[in-house]
Amino acid sequence: MSPKPHKQHVPKPPDAAPQAISAIVGLAAISLVLFFYERALIPIYATGPTNHLLDPILGATVLLAAINPVSISTSWNWLYTSIALAAAPNATYWVSVWTSRKKDPVLGPAITHATVLAPIIFFLTTSVVEAQLTSAQRKMHITRPPLVYRVVAAAVCFAVGKGVSHRVWAKQAFLNQVSESSVFLGLAGFSWCLWIYKHSPAPTRASKNASLYRGPLKTVAVATSIAVWAASYRYLASPVLPHPLPEPYTRPNTSITIHSSVQSVTGLIVVGEALASEDDSSDDDMHSVRYLRASHSILGGVWMGSKVMILDKAKPVKDSLGTPLGDSIYSAFVLQEVVRLVNSTTRGEKAHWDNALLIGLGAGTSATAFIRNQVPTTIIEIDPAVYDAARTYFGLPDPGPGKVFLEDARGWVERARGNIEAGKEETLYDFVVHDCFSGGGVPEHIFTMEFWVDLKTILQPEAVVVINFAGVPKSDATRMVLSTLEKSFESCRAFHDLFNAISDEQYDTEFINIVFFCTTSKSPLTFRESAKGDWLGSPLRRHVMVSLPQREVALDLIRDPENEEENQKYILTDAHNPLGKLQDAQGLHHWKSSVSVLFARSYTYYSSTNVALASLVFANKRLEPFG
Repeated sequence: MSPKPHKQHVPKPPDAAPQAISAIVGLAAISLVLFFYERALIPIYATGPTNHLLDPILGATVLLAAINPVSISTSWNWLYTSIALAAAPNATYWVSVWTSRKKDPVLGPAITHATVLAPIIFFLTTSVVEAQLTSAQRKMHITRPPLVYRVVAAAVCFAVGKGVSHRVWAKQAFLNQVSESSVFLGLAGFSWCLWIYKHSPAPTRASKNASLYRGPLKTVAVATSIAVWAASYRYLASPVLPHPLPEPYTRPNTSITIHSSVQSVTGLIVVGEALASEDDSSDDDMHSVRYLRASHSILGGVWMGSKVMILDKAKPVKDSLGTPLGDSIYSAFVLQEVVRLVNSTTRGEKAHWDNALLIGLGAGTSATAFIRNQVPTTIIEIDPAVYDAARTYFGLPDPGPGKVFLEDARGWVERARGNIEAGKEETLYDFVVHDCFSGGGVPEHIFTMEFWVDLKTILQPEAVVVINFAGVPKSDATRMVLSTLEKSFESCRAFHDLFNAISDEQYDTEFINIVFFCTTSKSPLTFRESAKGDWLGSPLRRHVMVSLPQREVALDLIRDPENEEENQKYILTDAHNPLGKLQDAQGLHHWKSSVSVLFARSYTYYSSTNVALASLVFANKRLEPFG
């Protein structure tokens, strides 16, 4: 009698249902992880450095998941995914803090991406690329999709993940109330429960009723896992403060207080204060200062306590609780107020201004000064949290009914132009202050010819427009801004915010604020000398206004005065606008220069206050003396 032939084991192809679930969850999770990961990293590295190598690393990761020669089963991939996600909140924080101490805006984020983000994306992409078996392939007992299927699926993961992250999740206001930890750990818990459900023990009794026990046992296993996961949340969550912050927080044994922390339209909006301490023995120490921060960028700040200096016994500005506030920590905002000294227009000659428009509020330094000088002021600010902070913590007065618009300036100006063209009554402005810098970059869509054309329709015939632009003076980005302004207006002048005169070398290397003054008047712009009333009791205003002639920027060093045809190539339009990309490149230099100031102290503050670089990013703009 011949022996029975040995039956060769044929691997069973994966079930279709778990693979479909895995693919759908994987795609959705990739987009969510990308959105919340970037949001967590930008307060430390800013937008430019964070995104500089993000796409190449992301692309390499999804490709690696596609060509990986080792087949990973769907169910076990759920386990690996849950582990990577569970580590993400703490890993994102600690790895980014550690790498940023190396002061390298390229290598630091790249290491963070590779060690924190890449493992998560690898396993999430694996859940998608391994789920591409067709019904015909299943019948042929093929256990893994062909390579070409996997590569195409990986490309879909990249495109969908980036697209949904930036075009869908970024526009959902409700996500401002959701923390990064809750998303990472929620997805980790979901993946863990899928693995538990698949691998939970089945009943051992061999009877026809065994299947009746399988479902309840798996449900109990999943419920137990959920309870354990919920209990572990506090240990796995990121150590940063919650946002919104329920109450002010002072870190023990430090002099740093966080008054407010809110995730909003333009990032994490933080109001912090460095108080005086026993260790702060000299005026060079960074203390007695309150600042407003949007993610990585300081939007403004004021001196506090012993550094509140007032001229001629004038009354200081006070916040909503009655606390006296000192001068601005940056002179650029005071430079914007110099628009009131213009005397080459009809209204300027009379020193009478009926209406001012501010595009971009910051801490409200210039807006507060205009209102104190009895100039009716309209404010356009895209971020409601910034406006609330300026009103609550920086002494911004109520501009009055119908004077505040919390929206994007481009749409507001287009709507105002449409109303005028339709014959409706609209306010015409004597001057406009345009200051929308944040994090080494600008919203490029409000620097184009089309925007300036729209803006001019709501200006008085001899209006003045003030534009604050941060960058290296002799750079393509600055030249584009200048060329576009000079094409749009009759004449322009510019002034810098450095404490001392600008050198020829600094035109090529220094990242500074350049405040442009442009006019629709055919008369060349001139400024009267300031008087005591213009200073509002502020030593900084006196210093900036008196030193205005020494602050002028030589525009011929930026443009080419002998080659008008070449200058035309630098004009920004909606169809040709590389300003954002150019500013991102400068953002690397901007970040590196920031971390060279007060480095060690700033990181001590971040470890439990969620204000990374709180002190060092005062170098984002020129920090002015307090008296």
